[in-house]
Amino acid sequence: MKKTKIIFLILLFFYPFHSHSESEIIKEKKTKNENTHLNIFIDFTNSMNSIVKKEFFEGSRFNEDYLNLEVRGKANEKISYSFAKKLNQTNKMLDLAYLKYKWNDKLYFLIGKQPASFGSMEYANSFYESAYRYTDVYKNKENPVGFNFIYLPIKNHELQFQIVNSITSSNTNNKEENKVNHPMGYSVNWNWSFNKIIQNRWSYSIFQEKENKKFWKLLALGSKLYLKPFSIEADYILSDEDIERNGDITKILRECNNDYHNTASVKYGTYLVKLKYNFIPKWNFIAKGVYEMGTSKKGINDILGENKLFKKAYTYYGGIEFLPIKNEDLSFHFVYQNQRSNYNLDKIKKENKNNHFIILGFSYRVKII
Repeated sequence: MKKTKIIFLILLFFYPFHSHSESEIIKEKKTKNENTHLNIFIDFTNSMNSIVKKEFFEGSRFNEDYLNLEVRGKANEKISYSFAKKLNQTNKMLDLAYLKYKWNDKLYFLIGKQPASFGSMEYANSFYESAYRYTDVYKNKENPVGFNFIYLPIKNHELQFQIVNSITSSNTNNKEENKVNHPMGYSVNWNWSFNKIIQNRWSYSIFQEKENKKFWKLLALGSKLYLKPFSIEADYILSDEDIERNGDITKILRECNNDYHNTASVKYGTYLVKLKYNFIPKWNFIAKGVYEMGTSKKGINDILGENKLFKKAYTYYGGIEFLPIKNEDLSFHFVYQNQRSNYNLDKIKKENKNNHFIILGFSYRVKII
């Protein structure tokens, strides 16, 4: 009983804070010797990066890519909790703070700051594979607050319906007459697998922007085929943005036309394929390709026409991963990445990119308690 009171005091203290986590809700990653009631972990990823941009070598840098504190456990047989904070960020707010209530073996409820219920294998991958992640796919910098209803109808099938405060774009033009005071977001997610050989994560989400009649719609379809020692992942992600979320093309268009003060309305379609090959024990070869297309939804003066393809981007990864200790969350990686962005419009072709990265790093998860 004393432990239960302590857990709820912690929740009341941290509940207003915010989160970011990409772990699955029901089948969360289990770590060796994990305690039932209280577990504290430190996750960190460090790397040495060598960068070549526009044929100029920019030197090598040592980066602290990820440093995270996670606390999780059970208050009782019905209620579990999870908190997390990225320690290498100046933001003082928590990145994760939610309670999970088990109604029965088939129905769960989540309340608090939680991961957005997105599909695709790219989103499901843990931070240990951050060296191979394509970071531009999901445009949210923090997770929402709300409810998630999770239903397990049959074995190896999980349905989620999430209602949260909207993940709004920072590029919104907040005109008072068009302002939405309490925008909301909704996601439907279906995760299922077959004999551990095929895994699927599919979702559709719609988020109201802070501006009236403006939405962000996201379709995310991902599948994984595992045939030991090979695994292949394939994703398709369509991001329909009435207000461009990352602001890249908006910034370029404003530089080309000083009279343009709006925000671009765009669609981004992204295809991702990843191959992992366990060629010898403890060693994996990983190769990945990403293709992204950017299309305008509305015409923008004399620069960009309606429904016009304005961008093609290609990203290639190749590398090896070494897992030295069995049953320990420790990995070393060596990765080469080539990132190309080609703009189809003559006025903005100067923004084309052809960048090269060589990354040597490691990831480790340490259990403190």
